Amino acid sequence: MNIFISANNTECGKTYTILKLIKHLSSLGYKVGVFKPIETGVKNYPLDGRMLFEEATKYNPQLKKLSINDIIPNQFSLPAAPIVAGEVDFKKIEKAYKKIKPLCDILLIEGAGGILVPVTENFKMIDFVNYFNAKLLLVIRSNLGCINDFLLNKFYLESKKIPFTWAINLIDESYFKITHPFLKRFNPLFIQKDLDKIAKKLLGE
Repeated sequence: MNIFISANNTECGKTYTILKLIKHLSSLGYKVGVFKPIETGVKNYPLDGRMLFEEATKYNPQLKKLSINDIIPNQFSLPAAPIVAGEVDFKKIEKAYKKIKPLCDILLIEGAGGILVPVTENFKMIDFVNYFNAKLLLVIRSNLGCINDFLLNKFYLESKKIPFTWAINLIDESYFKITHPFLKRFNPLFIQKDLDKIAKKLLGE
């Protein structure tokens, strides 16, 4: 199984969410792998990808056969959308994926930015869902403005008939005063409180 983790924007908690999923899914007996096809803003080393790789190898020693360049095949120094940061090499992505996939039961794939971030002129971040035949987990940051972000993402994904599971990264307790009175009608799940429910939805249980 492949799970693609995206978000309503950048800095919303994709990496944080994956770190939690690695531990939780591993505790259920699954061999978990991680993959970040593209990371931008890389200076000395890929910060997000390195955290994911180090955490995943704690639970799945088979991943030690890989290098950091397998986990993040496309690394760019400019912190920008991939189409601006550099030319994405899909052959590198395919080669790395073929090495990682046999080593895990569940592969957690992290996107860059939000679902409509352009990778090339004809390929957006959301297209990785079909590319990897993955289930989609959408992380929504709980700051002011997330109602609009959530509704826009929901409208787009439903209009394109793309199934998705979504959850809120609860970073601001004021969420329950200023946002939850509206979003509660959609029965939101929270990364910090409902990880088991989120995992069950993704696993189809």
